[in-house]
Amino acid sequence: MTETEARQWTIALILSALVLSFVVLSQTLTTYAAAYRAAPNEIASFIDAVDFSVEENESYDRDVAKVQRLEDKLRLGRLLREIQKGGDDLREDVNSMLLSNDTATLHISARLLWASKRRDLEERVRRLDLVKMRFLVVYMGVVAERASTAAERQAPVLTPQRDTEKTLVSPITPPMNAVNANLTRALTEEIRERPPLRRLTTQAIGHRENTGTGHKFGWAGVVQELQKSPRMHKRRSSIERSIEQELANAKLTI
Repeated sequence: MTETEARQWTIALILSALVLSFVVLSQTLTTYAAAYRAAPNEIASFIDAVDFSVEENESYDRDVAKVQRLEDKLRLGRLLREIQKGGDDLREDVNSMLLSNDTATLHISARLLWASKRRDLEERVRRLDLVKMRFLVVYMGVVAERASTAAERQAPVLTPQRDTEKTLVSPITPPMNAVNANLTRALTEEIRERPPLRRLTTQAIGHRENTGTGHKFGWAGVVQELQKSPRMHKRRSSIERSIEQELANAKLTI
């Protein structure tokens, strides 16, 4: 490699480095310029976050005061102190960037370097939110444990009342057993098999009045013969005895 070629390579590398440096510098300047323009709005959001954190700390104090168990109260108190410390550090950082505590105007240096300052503030807010989430998880666990304990205390009181209701209801509504089912079936069959004597008698009377005399006494004579039949009397008496026996068995079972 001659001296001329080495000089050319050196110039090329220097130009490449300058171009890359210019690209990186332009990106950095663009980022800081955008952060400079957005600084007034973003610092206002951080101030609101600090004020809201103070209000949350007051509500957290009331929540800790409601806890009765000493171990839970100590744990929540430790988390609350971390939240208060994180909120105080965030407020100090924000106030150090402002011209005064009453305004939202940033120092010139803080606004020019707002891209890096904003990153630090976002990290502090993120850590503060994590501690708040831990506090809420612990507090919800305490509330759930207290609710389950109260439910367990009420459960033994409600159980005897249910048993008393069962004992009061059971004698009034006895379950259907086999005897009652057989009795119902026997009554149904007896009603189904019993001849409709009253309906036949009514038809016979109407038929006799309309047609006058018929073969012997008409249908009325047929009904009278059926009622006088010894087989019908025997069948009816057997059915009545079976019904009486079923009723007696049912009374003994009850």
